[in-house]
Formats: sequence, structure tokens, C-alpha cells
Amino acid sequence: MVTYILVFVAILAAVNYLGVRYNKTYDATENKLYSLSGQTFKVLDGLAEDLKIYYFDQTPSFERVRGSLVQYENASSRVSVSYIDPDSKPELTREMNVSTYGTLFVEYAGNREKANSTSEEDITNTIIRVIKGQEKTACFLSGHGEADLEDTERNGFGGAKTETEGANYKTRTVSLLENPLIPADCTALVIAGPANEYLEPEIGILKKYVESGGRAVFLLDNEKSPRLAEMLAAWGIRVKDDLVVDLSGIGQLFGGGPLTPLVAEYESHPITDVMAGAATFFPMSRTVEPGDSADGWTTTKLFGTTAGSFATEDFEVVDEKLKRNPDKETQGPISIAVAATFDVPGGESGDSADNIVTDNDGSGDDAAADDDAADDEKQGRVVVIGTSIFARNNFLARGSNSDLFLNILSWLSSDEDLISIRPKDPADTPLDLSSSDMSRVFFLTVLGFPLMIIVAGINAWWRRR
Repeated sequence: MVTYILVFVAILAAVNYLGVRYNKTYDATENKLYSLSGQTFKVLDGLAEDLKIYYFDQTPSFERVRGSLVQYENASSRVSVSYIDPDSKPELTREMNVSTYGTLFVEYAGNREKANSTSEEDITNTIIRVIKGQEKTACFLSGHGEADLEDTERNGFGGAKTETEGANYKTRTVSLLENPLIPADCTALVIAGPANEYLEPEIGILKKYVESGGRAVFLLDNEKSPRLAEMLAAWGIRVKDDLVVDLSGIGQLFGGGPLTPLVAEYESHPITDVMAGAATFFPMSRTVEPGDSADGWTTTKLFGTTAGSFATEDFEVVDEKLKRNPDKETQGPISIAVAATFDVPGGESGDSADNIVTDNDGSGDDAAADDDAADDEKQGRVVVIGTSIFARNNFLARGSNSDLFLNILSWLSSDEDLISIRPKDPADTPLDLSSSDMSRVFFLTVLGFPLMIIVAGINAWWRRR
């Protein structure tokens, strides 16, 4: 008996030790709400040094966040978490300038950053900031009817601004009409659906910016910006003046229509390699495809519509029906997005950059220009999509549109390691029941189950009798 008891206790101790040493869980939620996202795993896998997380709170509150923080420790052997009660360690609390309970810090390679909250998104963004150690700025062009960063209505870009800043970018608007220079701190330039034409001098500035190693994304709406389309054509990117229609009905299953093509298949590219199985929507899109080859440029199709779609230059709606002109139609699948790179010739990047990139005070950035000139592999990068509506407030939250937009910024910023599908909020999955379904539920739960219990009871009584 003593031997059995000792063996049993030893087994329990071994099981508990393994349970503490190897914390394994299974997440049964639809959006994997209680699992780290692919982006977080990517960031943690790339750690070159140990990373420390400090959480300051009262001791009884540690369990509130322990379940989520332990996932970071399990994901990488380089991550450790310290739970600190400010009342028991006042010296450390003062040293780290902790003023409130529930404060979280991330420390890496001598850098320390404070997280805005204990959500995965904020913790991972803080880890990214402390690793990168540098600020990025997304500059949005204005002055020609582009989407407004401060607009929170359907057609505004307020949501894009929030998502961009949440991904550790600063945002600012730039008007080439007010100052014909692109600031030196612009990591990536966003041209979001201009309604009016750019002037020739502005086209020249954009051309020199990209060909000097600048990064830009062009979101060009239907029947807009012919001068920009002409500039892109010289880079080997063809932007057609047409409209993509998808009659396959797939988009309608997700709340779209024939003029809202759905994309679920993507070409091989750093931006889209993680997008497999993700759905994105592109309302009122035009064709964007690789065009004629251009010196120094490499173009790649990112994605296209389904085979049940077509692009047309001439159509009209009569009595709520689409009146088609087959002579001016191109059958699908239709390419609607292209990524392109330009290899800046060695020794030219610094000279051309001096002509267009300046500090905020207009004095220029000579040191940056010298570094650029020394970089023989400096590369301009461009992404062109045939609609800006996919990133406006009304559609940004649809499917994986926001992931795609942020992945484009990451690629333009040479942060390929941050390209991923980001954490999702809990899915709102309402139960939609018809009147007949409600009747069946009523009779089954209110009458059926109680009646079964009564019948079983009478049957047991009768047998005993």
C-alpha cells in the first residue's frame, strides 16, 4: 500500500511539473481569440536578445493577465514576465516611473517602452517599437480631393488613420500645392483616391521621389487621375479606365454586390503570402495589371477577381438591371493590384533625393542623402490598387481589408517581418431563426423535454408497481 501511494504521488508530481513546464492549451473560439496571432509569433521568433515584460499591479490582480502573458513566455524562450506589486517594491516602482496599477513595460536591448493596455495588439505593438527603436511616418497626400484622415464618415479615412497609428506609424498630411517637397521623415507616401488631377510639377516630384528610392501606394478610383496613370504606365504598370463587375454572386454572400468584387486568391508576394484564405473586398475597382516592361522596374500582380467577373468600359443600369456592351468587355479573372520595385542605380540616389526630400524646415537632409548614395541596392517600391474605397471607413473593417492595407505599409517600409494577419475582435455571430425554427425550439424545450421526463417517471413507477 505504501509503495502504491508513493508511486501515485510521484505520478501526480510529474504530471504537475510537466503541466507547469509545458503550458499547452486548445483555443476553440472561431477567431482564435485566446491564441496569439501570427504577427506576434513572427515578432517573437525574430528576437535576437532576451525580452523582459514587467507588469505592475496589486497581487490579487495578477491572475487577470497571467493567462495572456504566459502565452508570450510559451511562444519564445527569450521572453520572461515579472509580476510586481508596486506597494511591495516601491524603489523599482519609482525607478520605472509607475504611477497607476495595471501598468506594463517591455524592455529589450536597453530600450524600454510602456504599453497602452494589456491587450495583445498593444503589447505586440510595444514589442515592435522597442525592437525597431525608430519612428515611422505615413504621409498622406492632400489638396486634390483625396480621402480625409480626420473624416469618420463612410467615405473618410479616419479608420485607416487609426489602424496606421496602431501599427506604430505617425501620420501626417502633405500638400504639394503648399510646399512642393516631400518631407524626409516620410517612410511611405499614401495617395488615397484623388478626385482632381495632379499638376505636371507635382507629377515630376512624385516621379523623382519614387525613382530616388521612395515608397508609395497609389489608390486610384475609377475614371480619375489620368496623369498618374500615365506616369505609372512609364513604370510598367497599366491602369485602365474601366470598371470591374463580378456576377459570380460570391461577393453578395458577404454583403457585397456585382460592383464589389471579392478576392480570395492571391499571387506569391511578401504582401499577400500570409493572406491565403482571407477575403478582401474592392468596390468600384478598375483594372490594374503589369504593363510593358520598363528599365529598372520589376512588376508583380498581387491579386485579381474571380473567373466569373469582367471589366467593361461601357455599361449602364436600366430598371435596376445591368445593360452590357460585350464589345467593350474583358473577361475575368481581372487583375486589380500590382506591386513594383525600382532598383536605383548606384551613385544616383543621393543626387536625386537632394532635389526633392527635405527636412521639415526645408534645410535638406544631407546625412540621409549621403547614406542613400552609399547604398548600391536602394530600391523604390510602389503598390497600385484600382480603388481607394476598400480602405475607406465603410469597407476597411470588411473581411481582411485592414490587414491588407497594413501589410502594404509594412512592405513599403521594408518591414516584411511584420506582415501578417492581425488579432481579430470577437466575432459577432447572431442566431437568425425563422418563425418555424422558433416554434420547433419552443415545442422541443418547453413541451418535449418535460414530457419525456414525465413519461420516464411514469414508466419507472409502473415497473416497480
